[in-house]
Amino acid sequence: MSAERHIETWRRLGALVISRLEFQKTGLTAAAVLPPDRVREAAEAMREAGFFLETITAVEVREGILATWLYDSPAEPGRLAVRALTEVGGSLPSVAHIFQGAEWHEREATDFLGLGFTGNPNPVPLLLPHDFPGPPPLLRTTHENAAAVPWKRSMDRWAGLPKTGGYKSVAPPLSELKLFGQAEFFDPAWQALAEPAPAGPEGGAAT
Repeated sequence: MSAERHIETWRRLGALVISRLEFQKTGLTAAAVLPPDRVREAAEAMREAGFFLETITAVEVREGILATWLYDSPAEPGRLAVRALTEVGGSLPSVAHIFQGAEWHEREATDFLGLGFTGNPNPVPLLLPHDFPGPPPLLRTTHENAAAVPWKRSMDRWAGLPKTGGYKSVAPPLSELKLFGQAEFFDPAWQALAEPAPAGPEGGAAT
């Protein structure tokens, strides 16, 4: 069965971007970026279609935090991805009441990136101690108190950042992630985000 039925569902949910992808190159057959408030409806549609939730991932990009829900089904080869973007320090709807295993993945994303999940039934730290000092350890956005956290200082060195000057963002823009493949854009703002920045005079991105 093709991904077209799911693509139509995403259209009805107000998709911002829908992508058809080459499974051999990306591990996905199709993906959508949805408004955050439609993530639960998408999860319900995937469960009704017989899919299971593989994992939830999150990454900091220049535009905020991008979360991805990966779905698969033994009866329908080819994984599908649903994505949503929120601001740093923001939150997204929990799907733990639809896929119980989501609780673990959501708590991990909260631990490491500070991404909240509204409605998670057990929103306590999963891997970090409850009294972990400082901001989320994988968040690259500037934090004034970064210098006081040895763990974060070591991450600065690992990332090649200066030892002084705070915790500067090294998050890439969405355009550098090459997520979209053969895409339909239903929101001009998202089309602009997906396009690479124009090259500067010496081949770098223009500023």
